[in-house]
Amino acid sequence: MSESKMLFRRESGSKKKDNILLEVDEDRISLQNRRENALIITFKAVEDEIKDIYQFFNDFDELEPIFVNIADAGDVGYYYRGISSVEQENEGKQKFSVTLQLRRDKM
Repeated sequence: MSESKMLFRRESGSKKKDNILLEVDEDRISLQNRRENALIITFKAVEDEIKDIYQFFNDFDELEPIFVNIADAGDVGYYYRGISSVEQENEGKQKFSVTLQLRRDKM
């Protein structure tokens, strides 16, 4: 059985060229759509995994472009809006959330 993945990619020209891609198993992610085309992504995993995921997103600047690809469906453009602090969960897991806003490109 193959697991679905979500791929997060910084837009080219990022100040963090050495850390431009992040791939996360979908079973560690929950998605919540909000008004104004906002997407809240909550990550829940063991401490070592959360640390790496958190570091990837913590280096973003507000409104920095990011692309999200869910299960190889293609890149969708977003702007980074913010990150929550890491919280302790049960069973030795931790969680945090990232807020993204859908990019509206002019046609």
